[in-house]
Amino acid sequence: MNALNDFIIETKKHKHRFNMLIPVFVVLAEIFFIYGNYHGRTGLEKGWMLLFYNYPIINSLFLPVAIACFASRVTDIEHKGDMLKSLYTFTTPERIFYTKYIYGVIATAMLVATMCGSFYINAGILKFPTEFPIRYLIIFAITNFITCLTLFTIHMILAFFYRNQAVNITVGILGSFMGLFTAFLPETIFQKLLPWGSFTTSMFVRIDWDRETRVTDWILTDPSFFPTVVNIVWIVLLTCLTQFLLKRSSVEERENKKNRPINQNITLHKRPIEVLKLKGSPAWVAFIIVPVLSAIIGTINYSGNLSILTDGWYSLWSQHTLFLCYFFMSIMIGLFAGCIWRADHAGTNMNILLTHNKASSIILGKYLATCLITSLSIIWMVVLFIISGQIIHVEGSIPSEMIGWVAVGMIASWAICAFQIFTSLVVRNLIIPIIIGFIGGLSGLVCISKDIPYLTPYSVFDAAMNRGGAGIIPSIISSVIFIALFLTLSILYLSRSDAKTQE
Repeated sequence: MNALNDFIIETKKHKHRFNMLIPVFVVLAEIFFIYGNYHGRTGLEKGWMLLFYNYPIINSLFLPVAIACFASRVTDIEHKGDMLKSLYTFTTPERIFYTKYIYGVIATAMLVATMCGSFYINAGILKFPTEFPIRYLIIFAITNFITCLTLFTIHMILAFFYRNQAVNITVGILGSFMGLFTAFLPETIFQKLLPWGSFTTSMFVRIDWDRETRVTDWILTDPSFFPTVVNIVWIVLLTCLTQFLLKRSSVEERENKKNRPINQNITLHKRPIEVLKLKGSPAWVAFIIVPVLSAIIGTINYSGNLSILTDGWYSLWSQHTLFLCYFFMSIMIGLFAGCIWRADHAGTNMNILLTHNKASSIILGKYLATCLITSLSIIWMVVLFIISGQIIHVEGSIPSEMIGWVAVGMIASWAICAFQIFTSLVVRNLIIPIIIGFIGGLSGLVCISKDIPYLTPYSVFDAAMNRGGAGIIPSIISSVIFIALFLTLSILYLSRSDAKTQE
């Protein structure tokens, strides 16, 4: 009975927070993605196999970030205002954690059930036959549920024991990146042991592409349950780790950390204020590690497909920027913008900030800091591209057009920064702007496929980095318009709206 009461209380905590809509939005995004990027003919006899092949790959891209965001949403309410201290006075850490865990298990089941339903929706939209052995859908549901539950366990631990939710989101981004690119590498035991890679290692539909005729076919194989068994082992081990951490967690330990003697000497920092606010934040990590992973996997993929990728440096560039620019850069910018506003949204910090600074200086300071880290990340990506090409001895010279691609892409990324700064200002939450950045990256890809690359900041950036897929002058004009628009909206919003407090 106590467990039921705890669960009812947990659901009341999340009233009007719409957490359970996250699985629905994820599935809708997947439907939109599959429909927007399918260019084959409808009514394929083996179309249902195509869906079973595409869903695991898309899940490895979408779900790690979505699950990380959901776990942060579930735990963030306790971290605000040190609510856990009050809760520990009349309940135990174990009851708090496992009640939230059950809440997440239900959400995971809803996600998988909705995903199975979307399979028929996609089949209906693309006019694929739905008369196939139902056991394949059951296997798909079981393997995906266990995989999602494993990822939720990982992110629940990170979100519960770390106040800074940027740690959890960063791990989700890196996991999504690793899981996606392992799908395009030769299958190894490492991929089967990696929870993020089990979406694709559990696939039972393989693609057969004839290089001579360029005909694609899909082949059913025996399902591999080894990754699912490994995930169950992961869940057991992580549960034991959680139990150990919960036994050690207490209010006294946190108080001891706060009461440690500190240096009373005042040091005036010469570094920019916005940079100081993110000192020690893991938001920086993604901008460094993700381009490295992109370079490594892009180079391996290029080297393994030299018979197809015959354009030398141009093909290597496309492999390096394929998913980094289309998806992960917008998510990383959303994470950084959310972190850079997070301290100011807490408590009455915004009131204090507005008493000493103009709205324009606050906005421009945060905008310039975000543009700086984004630009450095793009430059880092270019450096890795050149180093990778030299290591594998790519024939020919480095494309001179690359300077134009990078310059226009950098300006377009500044437009994304302006939009994410505005979003994180209006939405006093770390998770929602990241989700918006993710959806923005998806919309950019769809806009490019529909030949309207100037419609959003994300599509301008994607087209510019895709070997100059859009005109230089129109891209710059569009970017400048977006920058001016969102910076103006941010300044007006901050100037004319009262600072909200948590008093």
